[in-house]
Amino acid sequence: MVKILSIFIATLAAVSPVAQAGACKDGIVNCGSTLQKLRIPGAEKLNSKGLYFCNPDGSVTESGSCKYKCVDGGDGKRDLCLLK
Repeated sequence: MVKILSIFIATLAAVSPVAQAGACKDGIVNCGSTLQKLRIPGAEKLNSKGLYFCNPDGSVTESGSCKYKCVDGGDGKRDLCLLK
């Protein structure tokens, strides 16, 4: 019984981050390329250099575009434009 519970807890801990990975986090600005990596529905149509604001309902609104490259700022942080 203890062995089964340990396996269940380990499996749940391993799967939980994967389930949350595909969510656009409310209030965060992401690169189109970041949203594509997260497999957000419709992201394949977004400009990879574009900056997109994540809305409370999970949709995105374009908020700008990077001239050179858009860089992932890290989990829960704003993505940024590389200037050169």
